[in-house]
Amino acid sequence: MDMPLRFSSELTGGGVSVLCCVLLTLVIGVATVKLRRQAGALDSLRTLTQTLQEGMLRPLPSRVGGLRTEVRYLAAQPGAQVGGDIYDVVSTPFGVRLLVGDVMGKGMPAVGTAMDTLGAFRELVQCEARLSMVAQRMDAALARRGSGEGFVTALLFGLADGESSAELVCCGHPPPLLIRGRRATFADALPPSPPLGLFGLQDEWCRSSAVPLSAGDRLLLYTDGVTEARDGKGEFYPLAERTVSLYAEDPGAFLDALSADLMRHAKGNLKDDAALLLVDYGDIRASDGQVRSQGGNLIHRADRKSTSGARRIR
Repeated sequence: MDMPLRFSSELTGGGVSVLCCVLLTLVIGVATVKLRRQAGALDSLRTLTQTLQEGMLRPLPSRVGGLRTEVRYLAAQPGAQVGGDIYDVVSTPFGVRLLVGDVMGKGMPAVGTAMDTLGAFRELVQCEARLSMVAQRMDAALARRGSGEGFVTALLFGLADGESSAELVCCGHPPPLLIRGRRATFADALPPSPPLGLFGLQDEWCRSSAVPLSAGDRLLLYTDGVTEARDGKGEFYPLAERTVSLYAEDPGAFLDALSADLMRHAKGNLKDDAALLLVDYGDIRASDGQVRSQGGNLIHRADRKSTSGARRIR
């Protein structure tokens, strides 16, 4: 009599095991389907983000007009594709125009403001001869959005064909850094204007300023995520000093070194997005280290000796 009972008990235990296996398989199957759906949603989100990124921040030409340009963008959020910093370089009937800006705000409203700003810039630089008028009309375009929240600090740069002076309009943005030889000076004597979208706070029209350039000069445009990056002691990033010490003939190598140094200074933890846009003024460097103009004439290089610091233009 014991044999059948024992056999029945073993059979029942085996059935429970089979049932547990079936249930576990179902749970794993459902989890797998859910994960695949989530992965698909993440892929779709990445595709959308990449599309936004490509539409907002297009790849810059290495050469435009008589200029060479390089840009580096460091996002505060790891893996982020769309941030608050914007930039662009456009060839126009009036020469080369550049924009670097920092959108105030967060989330999709800030993305909308960024896209509106870039769209207005790309359209207006093709039809407005005066850079100050470009800024004025960009401000009006942002003000018409009516949100009262979106505004943009911006620096506009223009260089007409054949000219040796760049035109700058500063709208509440940090001044550019002029790199001449192995010296770096902030062009902080620019006439100030409010950020784009806030011109209604002043009665005057915004003004532009001329910055003379010589062959071999560089202008470094950037956002405050660079100069306000802090190290472990709370010290701000010394941009002018590091620009001198890390100078490299190749613009790309130069910005690579500067970007890596910025991340080391911040211990890899930027609190804000950071953009660096380098403008190299139309020189062709010979292999012997001398500088030649586009016409091929030899130009004496400025003193290359290292300086202990950087002075500011007052």
